[in-house]
Amino acid sequence: MEPTQAPASPRHTGWAGIVFAVLYVVGIIMVSSSPDHTDDKPFKDNPTKLAALWRAYYNDSGHRRTIVIGAFVIIAAAIAFVVFGNDLRERLVAYGARTTGGLAFAGTIVFATVTAVGAIALAWIPGSKTFGDSPVPTGELNYLASQLGFGIMLLPGGAAAALTLVSGGLGGARSRALPAWLGWAGVVIGVLLFFIAAFFVPLVLLVLWVLIAGIVMLRRPVAAAVAA
Repeated sequence: MEPTQAPASPRHTGWAGIVFAVLYVVGIIMVSSSPDHTDDKPFKDNPTKLAALWRAYYNDSGHRRTIVIGAFVIIAAAIAFVVFGNDLRERLVAYGARTTGGLAFAGTIVFATVTAVGAIALAWIPGSKTFGDSPVPTGELNYLASQLGFGIMLLPGGAAAALTLVSGGLGGARSRALPAWLGWAGVVIGVLLFFIAAFFVPLVLLVLWVLIAGIVMLRRPVAAAVAA
């Protein structure tokens, strides 16, 4: 399908995907900061001991600061992902793939929302202590909050990212808005995300796909493709 129109400033599209990839990786590394309990079995057998370990960890200002800053970085990455989704939608619409473009953008909105909520859940306890000087809880909530945060980011976030990748990849491959190999790779990664996002590895593939798509969009703007 041939492109029907070109955005007014196509050369500005693509940067958001690169920014998202960098910020998301940095943010995830920071919010993943957790106490060292490599000798895992004693803690599994004693939730009270595990809760005390997390409480001591959150009482360290350096650990709290790392997690809180990481949450802000992830929220910034989520905003960049929405901008990338809008750039991708405009590109697909320009090539006539209006429906898939709209679905891909919808997926980025949901992904960004649940990612921000997950980041808040991860930073809730250390943030309350840092900004409000609230006492750190003494029970199992200390480590369950972290599990809740990642659960939100991986499960509904994975499903939303799957919508973006499958729609954007399919529309991009069929309309030639994206290279065929990149479009079909997005479809495959999206299917993996939908079923096994809880294992986290597919989200790494999401970041890689968005990074490559951003570079492709920068190197091959719509106006240049129309003129070709």
